[in-house]
Amino acid sequence: MKTLQGMRMTTEYIMEQIKIDALNDTFEKFKKATEHYYKTSENGNEVTKLFKELEKLGANMEYVIETDLQIRDKVFGI
Repeated sequence: MKTLQGMRMTTEYIMEQIKIDALNDTFEKFKKATEHYYKTSENGNEVTKLFKELEKLGANMEYVIETDLQIRDKVFGI
């Protein structure tokens, strides 16, 4: 027999997993969009949109910015 507390914990766990999956998916899209932007100077608005989405999802923004800089350096051969 499930208790209300157990069901709440399960729901919280599922919601946290959904958030983590959304964060990971958005971060992967961000990396691809950023690389495309640095290579072509196209779709900067997509990068901005994904950056804001990562912020809303609670991503570690220092890590996001560091990743962005690493992609930039890779594309420009720095």
